Amino acid sequence: MEIRFQRIFLAATSITFVLAMSFSAHATSTMANMSFAPFSSETESETVDVDVKTEHVLEDILDNENFELGVQFGLLSIEDFESSPWVSAHFAYHITEYFYAKALYGTAEGGLTSFERLVNVPPLLTDEQRKLKYYGLNIGYNLMPGEIFLGRDLAFNSLFSIELGGGNTEFAGDEKFTINIGANYRVFVTDWLTWDISMSDYIFDTQITGTTKTTHNLNFTTGFAVYF
Repeated sequence: MEIRFQRIFLAATSITFVLAMSFSAHATSTMANMSFAPFSSETESETVDVDVKTEHVLEDILDNENFELGVQFGLLSIEDFESSPWVSAHFAYHITEYFYAKALYGTAEGGLTSFERLVNVPPLLTDEQRKLKYYGLNIGYNLMPGEIFLGRDLAFNSLFSIELGGGNTEFAGDEKFTINIGANYRVFVTDWLTWDISMSDYIFDTQITGTTKTTHNLNFTTGFAVYF
């Protein structure tokens, strides 16, 4: 039995050896008949003609005026004393592209209170005491520079800014510390002239009506400013 297995193993080994030798001879003959094209390291280059037009661009000369002087007209709603015409002037220094400081002076005149209109009593304030004067200093911050378009071919640069500051208000024969919060929209008509639209709130305490309270005096104005 063992001799039979040995004979079978030897026969299988012989057949495998014969097949391997035959495959090796066939592969050698095939490789000999193949021809290889020579490899060239030179790469054919293509020349591309690019026609670039050179244009000379002139940079705009930007103005660097840091000072601003303006006047504004509008209405001031004095709490308890009606709305009255407002006139103001300001002088500003633009510290950086974003921040500026503004000195402001404005004046208005208070009207009659509802109590004075309904009840026949002597006036609460004299004509001189009804004159309101404000002077203070604001710090402004430019938020959104942009453009405003008037028609298809006409556009102006514009700028939106917010302001916060404080000062004194002279009214009713007294001086009150005042907080001023405002927003300003500017349209640059030229590089040195702007058209301004502003809204602000002058906040101060009063005791005119007999009780101490904080008043909010809303202001809406428009005007012009020049830069130099």
